[in-house]
Amino acid sequence: MIYASLRCLDFKDNELFRPGKGRNNGEFFLPYGQLREGFLAEGIELNTPDVNAGRTVSFEFHINAQRRAPAGRAYVYLYENPLIRPLNRDLAILGNYARWFGWDEHLAADPRFVRVPYPNAFPSGVPAGPEARPLFCVLVASNKALMTVDERDQYAERVRIIDWFERHAPEDLHLYGKGWEVRAPRAGRWGRLLGKAAKFMAKFGPVRSPYATWHGMVDDKIELLTRTRFCLAHENCRDLEGYVTEKLFDAFRGGCVPVYVGPKEIRELVPAECFIDGRDFRDPAALHAFLRSVDDERYLRYQRAAQDYFASGKADRFGRPHFVESIVQGVVADLRKQP
Repeated sequence: MIYASLRCLDFKDNELFRPGKGRNNGEFFLPYGQLREGFLAEGIELNTPDVNAGRTVSFEFHINAQRRAPAGRAYVYLYENPLIRPLNRDLAILGNYARWFGWDEHLAADPRFVRVPYPNAFPSGVPAGPEARPLFCVLVASNKALMTVDERDQYAERVRIIDWFERHAPEDLHLYGKGWEVRAPRAGRWGRLLGKAAKFMAKFGPVRSPYATWHGMVDDKIELLTRTRFCLAHENCRDLEGYVTEKLFDAFRGGCVPVYVGPKEIRELVPAECFIDGRDFRDPAALHAFLRSVDDERYLRYQRAAQDYFASGKADRFGRPHFVESIVQGVVADLRKQP
């Protein structure tokens, strides 16, 4: 048996490989459990470093680039976008890795880069129609801000949309997620620090959110979206080539129609008939007016287009099986080249 160590934050005892761990109703870490199974099929046992104590480790596999140089051969999956984690585009740091797996087309010219989109689960079955969706529009997101001020910031755009609904149509938005007990922080280092301080102070008094549309945390995002007509599915940052995450695909799984803002080339990746492109609206008022204009027949056309997209197989590159196969085969092929 060949042993390898997966480094991801401070996880120990193979915890992140266990079903039910992580966000999104215990689905957040499922791709890594499936990745471990894929390596096992090749005779490679992937464990957290503590489990491999005392063993000869053939390579390390990191989730996101890390400052600490690996002890030997190493590979990395660049999960987080570089506006949130700049190390994931730091060529000096990436030089520590034999292969870089990820979605970031900015790195595609380097021969060490292997294109692997974010891994998603796909919808199953026929979605409920609009008549069975009592919630008009839902946003599921944590109350965060970027460390730097950047025009591609979508944390701030979400807050702009929330503020509009709060003033003009609070009954049409259901906000869920962590941290909305306090006002959204501003982008930048000081804004984030002040935001964290406000959240800390909120722990010591009665919680009264400044957001009337906030309905707390949600245990099962997909179940919630099965009861929703529209979902605001903005990526954390827009205009990053190749950056398509679970935000779009969770909406498809729930059978609702996503209002999506992501990479500029999204219509080349996913048929435009499947979603509403948030870039098409000058402001939240225009978006709201359009959503209110979508009748049941048009809504069903969006749903049918999404079903056709998944049935065609064109979405497969965004699925978990493709993620596992690409990484496992990429690592194995590289190892076989080594003396």
